[in-house]
Amino acid sequence: MTLKMRVGFFIRSLQQLLALDPSGGFVAERIASELASAQSSQAKILRRVVPAGSWRYTAAVKAFVVAMKLVPPGSRRYRAAVKVAIFGLRVLRVVMRRGRRQVETPLGPVPEVVAVTSSTLPLVFEPSPNPDVAIVIPVYGNWALTEHCLRSLLVFPEKTPHRIIVVDDASPDDTAERLRAVVGIEVVTHEQNQGFLKAVANGVAASDEEMVVLLNNDTTVSPGWLDALVARMRSDASIGLVGSMLLYPNGLLQEAGGIVFNDGTGNNFGKGDRADRSWYQTPRDVDYCSGACLLIRRSVWDSVGGFDERFAPAYYEDTDLAFATRAAGSRVVFEPASKIYHFEGGSYGSDDGPKKRALMTTNKPAFVAKWRDALAEQADPHPATWVGASWRSAAGRILIVDSYVPLTDQDSGSIRMAGIIAIFQEMGFAVSFMAMSMALTEPYTSALRERGVEVLSGLVDYADEIARLAPSLRFAWLSRPDEATTTASIIAKLAPQAKIIYDTIDLHYVREARRSEIEGRPEIMAIADEYRRKELAMMRAADATIVVTPAEQELLATDAPGVDVRVVSNIHSPLPAGPGFADRSGLLFVGNFNHLPNRDAITWFAEDILPLVRAALPEVSLSVVGSNMPPAILELARPGLDIVGWVHDLAPIYDQTRVVVAPLRFGAGIKGKLGEAAMHGVPFVCTEIASEGTYLEDGTNCLIGNDAATFAAKVVELYHDAARWERLADEGRAAISKQCAPEVAALAISALLRDLGIDRSGA
Repeated sequence: MTLKMRVGFFIRSLQQLLALDPSGGFVAERIASELASAQSSQAKILRRVVPAGSWRYTAAVKAFVVAMKLVPPGSRRYRAAVKVAIFGLRVLRVVMRRGRRQVETPLGPVPEVVAVTSSTLPLVFEPSPNPDVAIVIPVYGNWALTEHCLRSLLVFPEKTPHRIIVVDDASPDDTAERLRAVVGIEVVTHEQNQGFLKAVANGVAASDEEMVVLLNNDTTVSPGWLDALVARMRSDASIGLVGSMLLYPNGLLQEAGGIVFNDGTGNNFGKGDRADRSWYQTPRDVDYCSGACLLIRRSVWDSVGGFDERFAPAYYEDTDLAFATRAAGSRVVFEPASKIYHFEGGSYGSDDGPKKRALMTTNKPAFVAKWRDALAEQADPHPATWVGASWRSAAGRILIVDSYVPLTDQDSGSIRMAGIIAIFQEMGFAVSFMAMSMALTEPYTSALRERGVEVLSGLVDYADEIARLAPSLRFAWLSRPDEATTTASIIAKLAPQAKIIYDTIDLHYVREARRSEIEGRPEIMAIADEYRRKELAMMRAADATIVVTPAEQELLATDAPGVDVRVVSNIHSPLPAGPGFADRSGLLFVGNFNHLPNRDAITWFAEDILPLVRAALPEVSLSVVGSNMPPAILELARPGLDIVGWVHDLAPIYDQTRVVVAPLRFGAGIKGKLGEAAMHGVPFVCTEIASEGTYLEDGTNCLIGNDAATFAAKVVELYHDAARWERLADEGRAAISKQCAPEVAALAISALLRDLGIDRSGA
């Protein structure tokens, strides 16, 4: 991206934020964020001259906001302002350079590069006896670069069995002699210089491994680089080529996957930015990956014929290889966990050097001619398309907003959200997920990114994140009333083409009204009334509303007439059947205790129901399992009531439990604890509130009791009746599967998108 384009793109994003907040608050936050994170020489000077928080900084931002209001986009004054900004940045760059005694990188050396540079280990490798990967390194002179590359491979050994093949393309220096002194590598020697493409082809031909890494000699690897590439390749048989994240030696980003536009030009996505931004941490399909480091299946290499020699000696050959890989039916994927430091231009000079310009001028027309039909489907080279074009997807980009990343071992809402994300991915959508209310918790965030989901934090600047994604959004799926209300208006303004779907999770106003009745506290009804106002307003603003039960859909037919309300229930998959009746014992309650209905339920059971159960079954005990237990719940522990706490894997507990209890007295939506128990093959006793909105019926596929005496009697009855236990286990699983199987949710979502006019062609 040229300096002019970067400045123009930045100013346009600020104008969008100013439209949202005319006071300039969003603009000030964006400027502060960029200035604090930028590592350019200009930014360093600006931070010294205009420190954040100083009166000069405050005055400058205010003046900038006023200027933006006075200078409309596209006007003569706007173009002049951009020119002035570019001139000022260039002057700052010159001043900074003159102030240095020597050129220094903005961030200083990064630890991996330092470790390699300071290494004194002899170049002695231990070849793997049965390698899975051949690492092919073509070299032509520049022994210092080659040595540095080899030393990095030695300093950071990988678990994946591999061997190293260096192709010496008739180097004019002492490279050949130096390579003979390296132990444990294989060397292919050319008597005459044959060029980069031929050197690579001969190196690949000298190997027979199932996978091949093409690695430039002007690179430094980092720990885990190869294992990450191989793991990504093996994660899906459809992947044919995987590329690394490329970094400059100072740690700034050089490339997070490449974009190819419809005119044949390209863009290294993220070039010059901070590599740690969440935008670049998602493995995803891309147009191409730089040949500086890429892993390819041998079968794909053979089927496409390797590098096309019409692009000799270099440039566009890696882009062509990516297009050929897709044409052969395989995917091209960027893997951010594999990080490579690249001394760009080590072989052919700098990015703007005359040699590269000449090669690009020669090879671009050949590439365009070869891939004319495929290029017609690519994006325009306008900066507004870059975010969307950075991630190839069959159906386009969508945004999901929720309170937090799915905590799939802690609450049923998270399990449902994880299932919805999976459905969208199977439909071909590229998914960006933004968490609004909690930090990006691990290991859940990494697990989501590993699945190919872009994970963003809305705590920092959700408006900025939405502005970045807006031009490419097909639709937004907004969960929960507070999070949806916060983001819906911004999405509607910045991405008017995007449909807005409001996912209630459950009707909060219904839940709080029932809580008010149980607790006898009028102030809770005020909370219910506020939720009612907010939720109904959000429904009217959205293109469609999602509820989890038909009962809520029916209620909204009265409370929100005219609103398009659809049902997407909880999502549960059948699990293998566990032990039979005779091999089980005890009762179980599972819940997230941040959820107030769960606190009330287990307190009521402990105080009013459990004593009745133990009077008939003195040997029976209840296990209480769940996350976020407050002191009041911990204090319920007593003989016959075991407070277990949070458990990562519930399967062993379900497999030894005879009866699950769900004594909920208020709430809304569908109860995940019933679906989970049914899928594990454990029958349950519950209240009508717990079974509301499901296909469960008392005596057919569950037992229901609404008062303490009835509930306790049903528990005792089920605990002793093996035949009934088996029948309810089978029927309960069937009832939940009919309502909550993944394919049921997928069909409902498909119908919704079709009715909203959202096809999956990306159009």
